[in-house]
Amino acid sequence: MKKQLSTTHWFNEALFNEALLKGFLLVIGSACSVLIVVNLLAAKYQLALIETVLLMLTIFVWFCSQQSRFYKWTLLIYVAFIFACILTGISYSPLHSGRQVWVLIFPMTSYLMLGKKTGVWLSGICLGLVISILYLRFYEDFGKELISVVINLSCAYAFLWGLTHGAERVHKKMLYALKKIASTDPLTGLANRRNISQHFQYQLQQAIGESDALALVLIDLDNFKKINDTHGHDVGDAVLVDFAERLRAHVDDSDQLFRLGGEEFCVLMPAANRHDWSTSFCHYVQDAVFYWDDLAIRYTISIGVSCSFEGEGDFKSLYRLADQRLYAAKNLGRNRIVFAD
Repeated sequence: MKKQLSTTHWFNEALFNEALLKGFLLVIGSACSVLIVVNLLAAKYQLALIETVLLMLTIFVWFCSQQSRFYKWTLLIYVAFIFACILTGISYSPLHSGRQVWVLIFPMTSYLMLGKKTGVWLSGICLGLVISILYLRFYEDFGKELISVVINLSCAYAFLWGLTHGAERVHKKMLYALKKIASTDPLTGLANRRNISQHFQYQLQQAIGESDALALVLIDLDNFKKINDTHGHDVGDAVLVDFAERLRAHVDDSDQLFRLGGEEFCVLMPAANRHDWSTSFCHYVQDAVFYWDDLAIRYTISIGVSCSFEGEGDFKSLYRLADQRLYAAKNLGRNRIVFAD
């Protein structure tokens, strides 16, 4: 079975960029290995030495930890060394050698490896150096013909930078869209359980910052299977959408709302609000009527509530407590709330 890139990489920009970097390093390392052998056989020992240094730097960058405080500087030195080698080659090669085209890797390499800000100024410096080298070496021999070469090279350079910049923007937008799709329930539009633990940690820190605890309110629609069996799944889906809208109308921040699956929903909120909110919302759902064509449907909910000062205080333990209390609310006759035992 072929090894595939983990789906985690597609939803994590840092991991995705790391995969691109490893691919770039693999190409550079392979090319260096081949060229070292070729230049040794051709007795071009200076070139072989330079390529050996580049290969060693490539291996070092490959194994360098991204958590290192010097990681960005390591990348900058690595890219600068590659560019210096290319600039040196242009300085000692005739115009017809075609080695000038290697400068076209500057925009893409610097942008992807060093980021937009550093990539822009480094690319600009390198383009200025290339133009200076070409004029100093070849203007007397080629005169105005060199101007055409420089203009074409500069246009191609700008085009590749723009293409890289555009591709990066599109990638970020696609990444955002994919994350949104992957973390959103398609029926209700609420967040699903994919990233709830991360949301929990964020909400918990906010609550602690306000000298409060965080409540996990677990909600389940009562006798939902009966609605599906009696009226059909279309009506059942409409009831779930209706309930999601009721949640939105009673919670200020939509990032606190989740559909965990089926008819089970979750709300994260400051612990100080849990009693009043749960009671008023439970009564509101009981009293409201959902209309579907000629049908008037009433439904109720059961609620289990836990708080971050209970148990171990992490999401899994609080979910387990809330689930146990939700189950107790069902056993007590439904349409009720169970807080701490």
